[in-house]
Amino acid sequence: MTNALEGHRGTVSIGGIPISNLRFADHIDGLAGNECELASLVKQLDKALSNFGMEISAEKTKIMTNSKEPSKKEIKVNGQILESITKFKYLGSIISDEGSKPEILSRIAQTTAALTKLKPI
Repeated sequence: MTNALEGHRGTVSIGGIPISNLRFADHIDGLAGNECELASLVKQLDKALSNFGMEISAEKTKIMTNSKEPSKKEIKVNGQILESITKFKYLGSIISDEGSKPEILSRIAQTTAALTKLKPI
């Protein structure tokens, strides 16, 4: 991943620190400030992985924007267009283009399910 990000200057920052990805185990979430930056990040990652004999799975790789407009740029991996989605689950939390509403509703549903299983004392 370090090789893939070498020279990449992302525009997303948290507390003034540039953030281009989130990683946990074998999951990588790339972050970009615009579609061109995301396409560049995917291309760099794909190129770096190919140097090690690996490739990005286009079936498992998705893109999501937090814009009200749908993605206009087609981002491809191995000639396949990556699917655009509106939400995904990352480390047990729902990340959505709607903000935190789906996560809150999910937590309420989980709590309700757990409470209905309790037996009165």
